[in-house]
Amino acid sequence: MFYSLLKPFFFQCDPEHIHEFIIKVAHLGPQLGKLTGTNPSDKLSLKIGHLQWRSPVGLAAGLDKNAEALDFFSHQGFGALECGTITLKPQIGNPRPRMFRYIEEKSLRNSMGFPNHGLVTISSRLNHNFGLPIGANIGKNKDSTPDESLDELGTMVATLGDDVDYFVVNVSSPNTPGLRALQERGYLTELFSELKKLTSKDLFIKIAPDLEQDKIIELASLSHELKLTGLIATNTTIMPERGVGGISGKLLQQKASRVHEKILSLQLPLEVICVGGISHFDDIKSIWRMGGKAVQIYSAYVFEGPQLLKKINSEIIHFLNKHDISDLETFFSLPLEERIRLLDHP
Repeated sequence: MFYSLLKPFFFQCDPEHIHEFIIKVAHLGPQLGKLTGTNPSDKLSLKIGHLQWRSPVGLAAGLDKNAEALDFFSHQGFGALECGTITLKPQIGNPRPRMFRYIEEKSLRNSMGFPNHGLVTISSRLNHNFGLPIGANIGKNKDSTPDESLDELGTMVATLGDDVDYFVVNVSSPNTPGLRALQERGYLTELFSELKKLTSKDLFIKIAPDLEQDKIIELASLSHELKLTGLIATNTTIMPERGVGGISGKLLQQKASRVHEKILSLQLPLEVICVGGISHFDDIKSIWRMGGKAVQIYSAYVFEGPQLLKKINSEIIHFLNKHDISDLETFFSLPLEERIRLLDHP
């Protein structure tokens, strides 16, 4: 209710300016997170990698780039939180304006270019317990070469190893020149071989939605070969007719779903955290039918506010109760065919 009253005003303002304002308010008033959020039921807890998420819906990277408002978001009803993208050195990103709304299509376009406060500043905000898993989404500085990026990413993992619960390597943003070219076997093999020497925490790779089918299979198979925890699929999509940058929200959903379906159909022992246009329990059920478990949201949270999480969590609990299932762990212990039958039950 609170957010729905303010949203018309927010959406009259520049998207990035209002984003910065909301993050500042959330930073200064973390208790507002309790007033507007919800505590997930224990029934929603499930294991992702080595971690126990409080619910199957996580916060995607990009919303709290600098880990300024994790206290606030920890009370909203998310299962896990991901900050970043973090780079080794502070970075101002690309010129403004660089964030745009498509209100009717519940989508966003950004050409941010990894603006963030840098490792040293952000790491100081991550050294306490937020009560749920915290992930660090990390990427290379804009002007770094691929060889330099290996050292940068290694330094970030070594520095943050005691303060976060999992790492996501972002090689798929369309807003850093040459970044998507790093989605290659040689580079990723060298990178993750080094990172695995530096941490025992869960490691994920975040991939683009604009890949050919063969490339999706290659990256999923390589993730299994390198013994990563899994993949986050997907990042934003390129739609040149809309302008420069990457698009998230409903306009991304079809492409992202294609990637989800392809990876999950391989039935590899990987966690696949699905992102892209997810805004309803029906969207989550579609991912569960494919064999997925966890999702992340960003754009839907911008358009719907905290009420979205309350609604989704409530609907999941209703689904479990309807089928006399004690919790999500029990649901996911069932064979996929049985899960699909329950999901399709009227």
